[in-house]
Amino acid sequence: MDYSVLVDGKYGAYGVVFPDLPGCVAMGKTVDEALANAADVLRDCFEVSEDQGEIVPPPRPLEELLSDYEVAGALSRGASLALVSLDHGARGR
Repeated sequence: MDYSVLVDGKYGAYGVVFPDLPGCVAMGKTVDEALANAADVLRDCFEVSEDQGEIVPPPRPLEELLSDYEVAGALSRGASLALVSLDHGARGR
């Protein structure tokens, strides 16, 4: 399962936000590091939700995401969209 994320920042400090998962964020010194950290955060988000008996909302279709006011605003200010995959096989570090 792939979740769209917003990536923003500058050299040495990049942030990743999951528009479909409020509170799930990641950081990194490079875009690649931030996205790798986001994959860990996504896995952790699912694990915590499962432990608490909660259901994580599924990712929205791209068309719906792009029509979201906050997502459109972030993109207009220079953020980029990327995909982060939930790899259930990587669970249980």
